[in-house]
Amino acid sequence: MKIKEIAGIIGGEIQGIDPDSLVDSIVIDSRSATKGSLFFALKGEKNDGHSFIPQAIENGSIGAVMHKRLPFPGIFVEDTTQALFELASGIRERYPIPLIGVAGSSGKTTTKELIYLVLKEKYRVIRSEGNQNTEFSLPIMVFKTPRFDIAIAELGMRKPKDMKLLTKITRPNIVVFTHLDKEHLEFFPSFNDVIREELSIIDEIKDLKVVYNRDDENLKGLKGLSYGIASDADIRGFNINVTKEGTTFKVRYPNGNVFDVKISAFGKHIVEDALSALAVSWLFKIPSETAIKGIEEFTPLWGRMEPISLKNGTLIIFDGYNANPLSMRMAIDTIKDLDYGKRLFILADMLELGSETESSHRELGELLKNVEGDIVLIGEAIITTHKVLGNRSSYFENLEKALPHIKDIIHNYDVVLIKGSRGTKLERILEVLDIYKYGYRKRKANETE
Repeated sequence: MKIKEIAGIIGGEIQGIDPDSLVDSIVIDSRSATKGSLFFALKGEKNDGHSFIPQAIENGSIGAVMHKRLPFPGIFVEDTTQALFELASGIRERYPIPLIGVAGSSGKTTTKELIYLVLKEKYRVIRSEGNQNTEFSLPIMVFKTPRFDIAIAELGMRKPKDMKLLTKITRPNIVVFTHLDKEHLEFFPSFNDVIREELSIIDEIKDLKVVYNRDDENLKGLKGLSYGIASDADIRGFNINVTKEGTTFKVRYPNGNVFDVKISAFGKHIVEDALSALAVSWLFKIPSETAIKGIEEFTPLWGRMEPISLKNGTLIIFDGYNANPLSMRMAIDTIKDLDYGKRLFILADMLELGSETESSHRELGELLKNVEGDIVLIGEAIITTHKVLGNRSSYFENLEKALPHIKDIIHNYDVVLIKGSRGTKLERILEVLDIYKYGYRKRKANETE
């Protein structure tokens, strides 16, 4: 895209640069700047991007978008943050390729990757990378969409009015809802407000196609293409079997055809995510066999029910990326279903639950009462769970205090679930165990493969 086209979209003034200069990508971090990129100098709470313009240009940027009169090539605007949003929205308006937005409280990143796997069998597909799902990271992906056939964007709503802004940036044609559950309640008065915010995308986009999880009580009233396990959904999974090798299930399509699916991941929740991807493939008329081939290429993402085998045979299921009451219950149920002997549950705080924090951790305790296996609880909030369980669990107020105990006992178990919110940094357990010597590759939370 040329500088003059970008300036036209964002209403900016070109300075010190050829209007016909081509821009290959946009960046908001000067360290990510490469040859042919355009740097947006955003002003944040702690840092002002204008201070990093020289570094961006040194790293290859042809110029910067700025709202300060500085002696650098680029585009002058009134507000760089708004310009970033306007550029994304303008590109979607001018180059309206199909875009699929993935929304919900849990399973968004996995669902996004599964949709990508089924669509790439037939189309050139771009998706938001890793966990880049905010109003600041999504425009970077949107800028590249004109070169592709289909785009997939994870919509990471956190606070009121987020969904409206994300909708403006991405202008989706299809939205896929995973699950709605208690999350980000420190920013919302109630869970009902969270639901309203998530579903507001339906009112924002005319002729939006909706794919939704009919098993979810908060979604079952929607109109669109449904998927599910327990309900009479349009795309239905059944005969689910979780084994040491992964998960197998059957899928029934709206035309009545039934196919077998095998996926190298654990749990009923992965079946739901796979069904949502197959529902999208149905909308795009991709042959069932082709879509299932894509699904079966999936490998678990970092920190999302990720299997790690220790040298002595212990299987660790590491789920340290996110945790809310629903995902915690699903993870625990998955370990219960596995055909293993001695089980260990290492569970940490579920964060960002606001006024629901205590009640949610109390409910977790009630759930664990009926679970076979030993339990280690870590964190300030999860002490409520420990009080429910009493001597049934071991409790540590922080991870550093728990690490010696975990290292001492973990090899005594056949299967171990490690789960908590991202802020609890449970990957420290893997570091202390030095599991990397067993062939596990050290990865970052935003990796997608």
